[in-house]
Amino acid sequence: MKVELLDSNLNLRTKYLVPQIVSLSDVFQVVGSRKQQVGYPELRRDVKKKGFKNPIVLIPNTLDNYGLAIRQVNSEYIKGWEAWRPYLCMYGNQRMEIALDLRIFKLTAIITPNIEWSHATQLKLDAKSQIPIHTNTLAKTDYTKRNL
Repeated sequence: MKVELLDSNLNLRTKYLVPQIVSLSDVFQVVGSRKQQVGYPELRRDVKKKGFKNPIVLIPNTLDNYGLAIRQVNSEYIKGWEAWRPYLCMYGNQRMEIALDLRIFKLTAIITPNIEWSHATQLKLDAKSQIPIHTNTLAKTDYTKRNL
């Protein structure tokens, strides 16, 4: 997947990131108590019925990245740093919790080098899921079956 972002000098940077299968035992979840959060039961039902739509987004699990990841998280949900896990989940903590609850121990993930690239990657994934799908009634062609 092609991901772009502007660096501090306003230069456009590009990375090509490849989704890969990751064992969830290698991923540290910064945020706990996902089952208690709003929307969990609905998302769990949707995942159980349709599967996982997007990969989770990971970064290297360093103390600096941990500090950046918890900046805007309510302190009652923050887990203590687990240094032995190689990856830290930036986007997809709730999906990880659902996977583990469903006894799924591996998920597709995109591993990014840092916080900035994880944000850019998630924005790209969000934009992809927002692309409108149209039906061309004049040509009688159904475009809703396209694979994005």
